[in-house]
Amino acid sequence: MKPPFSPGRRPYRTARERVAARRAARGQGAPRRRPGPLALPGALLLLVALLAVGLWSWIGGTLRGFQQEDPRQSATHTGRPALDAGALPQGLREPFNVLLIGVDRRPDPEEGARSDTLILVHVNPAGGWAGMLSIPRDSVVQIPGLGMAKINAAYAYGYNNAEMLYGPGVAPEAAGGALAAESVAGFLNTEVDYIAQVDFRGFQRVVDTLGGIPIDVERPIFDAAYPSEDYGYERLYIPAGLQVMNGDLALRYARTRHASSDFDRSRRQQQVLRAMLHEVRARGLLSQAALLPDLVRDLQESVSTTLPLGDLDTLRGLAALAQRLDAERILTLSINPNDVGIVWESGSDIYWDPADVAAQVARLYAGPVAEAEQARVQVLNGAGVPGLAGRVTAHLSAQGFSMAAAGDAPGPYERSLLIDYRGRPETLRRLATILGLDAGDVYSTPPGDSPLPGEGADLVLILGANYRPAWAGE
Repeated sequence: MKPPFSPGRRPYRTARERVAARRAARGQGAPRRRPGPLALPGALLLLVALLAVGLWSWIGGTLRGFQQEDPRQSATHTGRPALDAGALPQGLREPFNVLLIGVDRRPDPEEGARSDTLILVHVNPAGGWAGMLSIPRDSVVQIPGLGMAKINAAYAYGYNNAEMLYGPGVAPEAAGGALAAESVAGFLNTEVDYIAQVDFRGFQRVVDTLGGIPIDVERPIFDAAYPSEDYGYERLYIPAGLQVMNGDLALRYARTRHASSDFDRSRRQQQVLRAMLHEVRARGLLSQAALLPDLVRDLQESVSTTLPLGDLDTLRGLAALAQRLDAERILTLSINPNDVGIVWESGSDIYWDPADVAAQVARLYAGPVAEAEQARVQVLNGAGVPGLAGRVTAHLSAQGFSMAAAGDAPGPYERSLLIDYRGRPETLRRLATILGLDAGDVYSTPPGDSPLPGEGADLVLILGANYRPAWAGE
């Protein structure tokens, strides 16, 4: 893999310069300049990319300032089970989930804080991809200690009742994030391993430090009642077309919902996150090294996470992931009426169909490869180890693959083989990478003596005597 910037390649151009070039190619005029900063909640992906600079001795100590306790790791008087969370799963080889929380912190302490954005990010390090699932804030869910309520109430309730919920000495921000994570985990019936919080000021500083992000606005946006800093309202207009957004404008673009719906709002937020990640990658390692001190200084008061950023192995793993994670390999999903049925609505409260919610979570875990190819994998046991194919099938399913029923191969195999029967190159590549198979054991077309796949299967993994226990999660 070539580095993001190297001699002989085109020099880095800022977002504004790239947009100007694209506008020139379209025959459009130069974009109007807008004053102010640039922003949006999603510092996790940005932080992941920043870690690629390799300044381990300096970063290892500095990033501990972003570390936040996770009250879910301690038993509380509420009787909820303690969360067993530690270092990232197996050195970033196993998939993990991070809840991104965009926090609206008011200057007046009596106003408290509330979550404005909730996005569950599923990261698959071995496959080099990630997925985002946005959760509308009007979704009614079970909030521990509170009962059925809109999901955006979870953060505020945890923030305002930190010690009652989690015990003495727990910080309000940590409790807010923990209760939001518990509520999301219950709603989606999945685990939330880590939490990352960023407030609006931090988002704006990040985008400003990057120099802006290019956003292609699909249609004009007009909001006559956008909330202002003085708790009033103001008019917001954003024209259609490709433009570089500063922090203030990007935040408004991501937050407004009076002009359309909360579901369009979720899509715009994910669009901005992808643009931020693309901008970070486009600058390359040398530019990142120059920007890192400014970004760390800007973010220390606005970003917190339960990710173990003070751990050297974690930093190295995140850096390696950042170098491979491309914005095109980030799946974007949301809970919305087109994909998830609504059981009942009461005013702005929305009760979603649990089966459809579960289907969206399954799509999140399947990843962008499955979205594109809809490939199913079958595991056949040719190693003679009882139950091995079933265990490998369950492990690959947890990694996001769509799996057919396990079976037995006709006869013993000395070597494990991976065979693509129906032209699923991306799934073949991802499986071969995860399993660490030799090129000679991977077939893009079936050899003549290969067993036929089961019904509905597109690829077959034959487990031979050289299988690795890690394939079964052992």
